Amino acid sequence: MDRMLSKRAIELSLNFIVILIISIIIFGFGVRFIQKLSSQATELQDITISELDERIGDLVCAGSERVCLGIDRKAIRRTKFDVFGLKIINILESQGFDIIVSRPTPSGYTKTKQPIQTDNLLWNPRSRSVYIEKNEEKNLGIGVQVPPNAVSGTYIFNIMIQGADGRAYSATQKLYVDVP
Repeated sequence: MDRMLSKRAIELSLNFIVILIISIIIFGFGVRFIQKLSSQATELQDITISELDERIGDLVCAGSERVCLGIDRKAIRRTKFDVFGLKIINILESQGFDIIVSRPTPSGYTKTKQPIQTDNLLWNPRSRSVYIEKNEEKNLGIGVQVPPNAVSGTYIFNIMIQGADGRAYSATQKLYVDVP
């Protein structure tokens, strides 16, 4: 009888150890699942507002507009360079387009709302020609560099797109560069 009790006690101990090991493994999977779920939530929090704006800008361009700027306003610090995206969708016959980037007068406004008459911002390209097939689209970049002596304020750029016939393909688009 003692042998039988001893055998049952050992069997009970082994069953307890097996259940304990299985419980620890299940607990480990639960902890890993929660950790993975929370890391995905922090990745969403790590996305900056400007990255979200760029994604929204792409969605806005997905519409039926002939010409679209993903983001039309950017803050660029002195001595820095940034690029604006421009999308042209050709709904007419295949043709060439002339893109002309110019500056209005006044070319911008200081933070105190005073007009900026002259500045030395650099932009490229100033003009460009592209050929776009019918019902196709073309993504183009316009780079702007702010010199070290630029006055703080908002600078304005006009973008005109002309078709092969010389007529405006869309309304003049505006780019705004904020210099802090």
